[in-house]
This record gives sequence, C-alpha cells and structure tokens, in this order.
Amino acid sequence: MTFSQIRRMLRRFRKDTDGSYSIETAMIVPLLLWGMLATYTFVDSYRIQALNLRATYTISDLLTRQWNPVDGKFITGAGKFYEFLTNDSHDTALRVTVVYWDEPSKSHKLVWSQARGDGPSAIRQSDLGAMADTIPTLANADSAIIVDTWMTYEPPFNVGIPTTQFRNRVVTSPRFVPQLQWSDGNPGDYVNDEDHDDNNGGGGSI
Repeated sequence: MTFSQIRRMLRRFRKDTDGSYSIETAMIVPLLLWGMLATYTFVDSYRIQALNLRATYTISDLLTRQWNPVDGKFITGAGKFYEFLTNDSHDTALRVTVVYWDEPSKSHKLVWSQARGDGPSAIRQSDLGAMADTIPTLANADSAIIVDTWMTYEPPFNVGIPTTQFRNRVVTSPRFVPQLQWSDGNPGDYVNDEDHDDNNGGGGSI
C-alpha cells in the first residue's frame, strides 16, 4: 500500500459520519455518570467542610459569651450542638481548652480542657508547647478559649476522594469575664495537669 492510498483512506475515515448509537452510548454514558457523581462528591465535601468551620465558630462564640463557669454537662451539650449544626451522620469530636499567658515564664498555662466524642483526648500542660504557634499573642494573665472540632468524612461515592478527617481550630478571648472558668459541680472527664492546680479556673484567673 502506497502513501497516497493511506492518505485517501484517512481522508475517507475523517469524512465518514456513520456510527452506532449503542456503541457510542456504551462509551460515553459511564464517563457522564462518573462526571456527575464526581461533581456531586467534590461539592459535598466542600459543603461539609464549610459547615464544620461555621459550626466551630458558632460554638466558640457561644463559649465566649458565658458569664458563669461551665461544667461537664455544658461541654457534652456543646458536643451534641456541634452534631446538630453539622446535620450529618459522620463521626464528630469536640475539644474545649482554656489557657492563659504567663509572662514570667514566657509560656501558656493550662486552666482546663475537656474532650467529647471519638477523637483526641483533652490537652495537658505538656501539650501546650507544640500548640504555641497556633495561639495568638496574649498579654500577661490574659486567657484564650481554644475550640477544636473533628469530623470523619466518608465520601458518598468512590470517585478518588479517600475518607478524610476535617479538623478546625478557633481561638477566641472571653467577652464578659477575664477567664472562662470550670465548675467542679459536674467534672465529667475533667483533665487537670499535675503541674497546675486549678480551683474553678484559679491560678490563671485575674
């Protein structure tokens, strides 16, 4: 077969408009379905992440407005409120921590920490060093409320996105009191580091 014959065959193939709907459908429909499912999954993952961030800010704002000390029931309720705000069936976890800045030692001091859900445990004094870069600069004895949330996100369809854990952290200062204190009336799983004796938020309160 000469080169000119090959060129004529290629031109005929290019101009040929004959085809089979069944074959074309079998080739295109799976790609269209994958594209639709992938679009839905990507949009859903961004929606859930944005919902988690807004829920974290809402709980943080709720805590900053508290006048009275909070207890174990309050934190448990905050965890359930987080589940309600995200309105999803994925596993969630919540952790609330209060710290203050100690100028003489140039370090953050733990006041109290509580964790709810199947996630990381409550923070101890020894953990604060690794968190220092995520806590804004505070004046001496000023306190901060750290709200951490986690959600294990499982995509609705297998389109290449693995199971992911969304994590958010919001750090705020109390609005109306110098420090959000802890009530020993219902301690729950209250964590108090052995290096810091916290009596209803004492030691760091001003």
